[in-house]
Amino acid sequence: MELTRLELLIKDQRQEFLAKSPGTLREVNWLDLLTLGRIFVITGIRRSGKSTLLRQMAESAENGFTYFNFDDIRLSGFTMEDYNHLLLLYSKMDENAFFLFDEIQMAPSWERFLRRLSDMGCTIIVTGSNSSILSDELGSHLTGRYLKQELYPFSFTEYLSYIGMSKTGPESTRETAEIVKHSMDYLETGGFPEYLKHSRRELLEQTFRDILLRDIIARHGIQEKQSMLDLALYLMSISGNKISYGKLAVNLGFKSATSVKEYLGYMEDVYLLFQLRRFAWSLKRSMLSPRKIYPIDNGMSGSVAFSISPDYGHKLETAVFIELKRQGEVWYYSNRGECDFITKSNTGYRCIQVCWHLDDENINRELNGLSEAMDFFKAEEGTIITINQEDSKGTEAGKKVKIIPFWRWMLKIV
Repeated sequence: MELTRLELLIKDQRQEFLAKSPGTLREVNWLDLLTLGRIFVITGIRRSGKSTLLRQMAESAENGFTYFNFDDIRLSGFTMEDYNHLLLLYSKMDENAFFLFDEIQMAPSWERFLRRLSDMGCTIIVTGSNSSILSDELGSHLTGRYLKQELYPFSFTEYLSYIGMSKTGPESTRETAEIVKHSMDYLETGGFPEYLKHSRRELLEQTFRDILLRDIIARHGIQEKQSMLDLALYLMSISGNKISYGKLAVNLGFKSATSVKEYLGYMEDVYLLFQLRRFAWSLKRSMLSPRKIYPIDNGMSGSVAFSISPDYGHKLETAVFIELKRQGEVWYYSNRGECDFITKSNTGYRCIQVCWHLDDENINRELNGLSEAMDFFKAEEGTIITINQEDSKGTEAGKKVKIIPFWRWMLKIV
């Protein structure tokens, strides 16, 4: 690219970037992470707010910042030589300024450019929408030089901040009823900021199609475009259900189970959905067990999935899963009974069951599955998350089960 053309593009992008509202503060402890002197990498699904988070970081850049978005059609023809042009244009910046690079994976040999800046002692923050590419390239060229942060659509607490609701918890019956209503609204709308702002379903539909067409089909040269779309739509419709690669291949007309497995991997790479593995002490056994499917966001799945009526139980389960996924690794437990989620903490394993509403017909099933998992992991306490029930139960082994409303669990009021 011509130097003057690149300079004009930098100025245009900066103006567009500064015109963007800093938005709702995200719950990312990035200030402390930047003090470690490593490249800070933010990954996540398209439209989840990565650029807005960069905008929030720019507000704290006391020594200035430069912003460059590599996912810009005006960058057609950008080559490795243009990195030298960028460095020339950035040479007048304060040495302590932030370098903010959006959708870095769209640029050629970007990892070498980042290493060059890193060797110069620059503060570098980058975003990307593909976890696999970023992990592979960062791992091979920038080992030990970066920290990674995954950004999801709004959590429930971020959602409450967005709508101007207190996150400290209700202080009256009226406030409790209000926050329960907001929690049910959140399960319907999900947390994509743009959708919450405009309430237009087509925004989520377009994001879904952009991810499939640009980030998966075009990037990987997939020929079975319609089958790929059918697979994605089907998977967005079966949140919380177990899948079989072989059955999916037969039912949707794919050549092999291997193709289906590969395509699901692509969807997971771009954060469209997640595959939840069964817990087993043997990694091989865990890998061979059926997996459960969860979409990234209830609002998106509700906008594109086929459904006669909303399944609030699965929406609640999805929201709990995504929150646990933010915190670290998650599994499900299955033997004689089943427990929805298992996580590991410093004090041991946590066993969590999710049920929209406990009643005489389901309480024994939910308690038995949870109790079995608690015995297996030697956990003294388990949790059942509901939409608005609160209680405690004891197991036959004398262990404690907390029944807690979703909103209270999300606000960490336990």
